[in-house]
Amino acid sequence: MRARQSHHRATSVNVSIHVRDLAQMFNSFDPSPFWDRDLDRDAAAFIEDEFSDKRRGAAWRLQVHAHAGSATPDELQAAIQRYYERLVASARFDLREQMRVGQIALIAGVAVFSLCMSLRGVLTGTLHALPRALDEGLIVLAWIALWRPVEVLAYGWVPLYRKRRLYERLARVQVSVRVEPKSASGPKSPSELKPPVLTP
Repeated sequence: MRARQSHHRATSVNVSIHVRDLAQMFNSFDPSPFWDRDLDRDAAAFIEDEFSDKRRGAAWRLQVHAHAGSATPDELQAAIQRYYERLVASARFDLREQMRVGQIALIAGVAVFSLCMSLRGVLTGTLHALPRALDEGLIVLAWIALWRPVEVLAYGWVPLYRKRRLYERLARVQVSVRVEPKSASGPKSPSELKPPVLTP
């Protein structure tokens, strides 16, 4: 994949991708027994990287320029939609699972916090003066038990939520395909036949 051009407008974001063959946009090792074609993961990572910094655009458009290939815009649009709808479902599940685990951890943290504070009170009443290391150790343990669950519930969900929103928008991206004749000055080395490393 060659260098692409992208620009950000007030109402839309256009990202252009240049490939040698449209087949590079599809997963050549797709194990699916159906005719539906799946999006290539390297191409998907490239697309995500390009659009992730342009979230404010009202409409996202992906323009694919190729020198060869027979895939239609509808086929590529369908492949992108299916790919990101699966990722949306996965991200939604991960978000729910993280919140559920965070809630369970919070209950456990509150229990440990209460136990440490109660134990500290009992020992203080029994011994009248706790050793400093034991007193501070119970306090630190009590707050550590709460720190991780609170972090998960307060902040940990944000990356997963943003990822899910990105996938939702990418599932609706508008795709156009243009097959152009290869320029005479283009590279002709054998490495050109290999799938390229997608780089921004």
